[in-house]
Amino acid sequence: MTTVFNMYQQLRRASAASGAAARAATCRRVLQVITPSHMSGAEMQLVRLTRRMKARGHEMPVLVKHDSPAISEMLHHGVEVERARIGGKANLLAVHRIAAAARRHQAELVQSTLSTASWWCGWMEAFGGPKTIGHVQGFTSAAWHRRQSHLLAVSCAVRDDLVAQGIPPQRITVLYNALEADEFLPQRDAAAVRAEFGADDRTPVVGTFGHLSVKKGYRELFAAMPMVLAAFPDAQFWIFGQGDLKEELEQTARRSGVLKQVRFAGFRRDAAAMMNAIDVMALPSHREPCALAYIEAALLAKPIVACRAGGAPESIADGETGILVPVGDSQAVGEAILALLENRDVARRMGQAGCERAREMFSWSRFISTLEGAYDRVLAG
Repeated sequence: MTTVFNMYQQLRRASAASGAAARAATCRRVLQVITPSHMSGAEMQLVRLTRRMKARGHEMPVLVKHDSPAISEMLHHGVEVERARIGGKANLLAVHRIAAAARRHQAELVQSTLSTASWWCGWMEAFGGPKTIGHVQGFTSAAWHRRQSHLLAVSCAVRDDLVAQGIPPQRITVLYNALEADEFLPQRDAAAVRAEFGADDRTPVVGTFGHLSVKKGYRELFAAMPMVLAAFPDAQFWIFGQGDLKEELEQTARRSGVLKQVRFAGFRRDAAAMMNAIDVMALPSHREPCALAYIEAALLAKPIVACRAGGAPESIADGETGILVPVGDSQAVGEAILALLENRDVARRMGQAGCERAREMFSWSRFISTLEGAYDRVLAG
């Protein structure tokens, strides 16, 4: 028996060594290039991506627009960045600077995030630089990506939009955003968070998380508030995010008499704790590609109100994990929120179903397998 056990142990060690060698053989040197104007979902996804891929043995240096406000947040999350003047779509020197960074890091591939980075990476490839992959995380012009070898579309909706603009479908891989529960854990008790905003455990709380802009559906959400408050006068609306629309939204809330029930909380690093303390997540974006906020809410078992547009129907199962409404319909937004606040058992079941679905659909194992496969195909020519 001892001999058999020793043989088994030797086989296990040989198998592990073989697996390690195989993994080492496929590890890549990929320069990540991003040109962000603020810290949002795409930027946070890049942070998590580089950490995960580096842990698997890949080399993932990150080149960022030199004056980006997102740099401090990336550093806060433990990602080392290299700054370069690569911003602006008329900045011809950006091609040279990205190429120099690729040579310096001996990059086999260059992966771009956001349109300006993709624009210049495509030109670098056209001028004889390494192959490039554009990570398309929104609905954008295909013109920024036409010179790139391959594209990663954050949802089927984004892929279909690119195909409609003339990008061959074989040049596109659908790569859903990834997030796992251990990456989005609340660090504060929900009761303490509610107390911070003047709410208790009985207060109905609707939360929204996103840049304060028209396309995120804030006008429709604020137009729906009087309807919700007519049925639940003590309800609160917590608004997490920054943007140029804030002043308009404050004026709208003041005119409609709901301002005292609205909390403008700005950007919060403890978003998980904030989201964990709400009852309903409402982000009626007009055309969301694949919002991390929807995945975050699902992982925390929160039912979601969103629009039936873009990639939202891929992230949210209508009637099962949330409620999808027509774009621009504030009446429907209000009715959906009321339906969830009035039927708490249904809302809880939706939240739990959303959590189970998100754990499977947006796992890192699926993400990494898909991404590594795309790397291999592009480098194989």
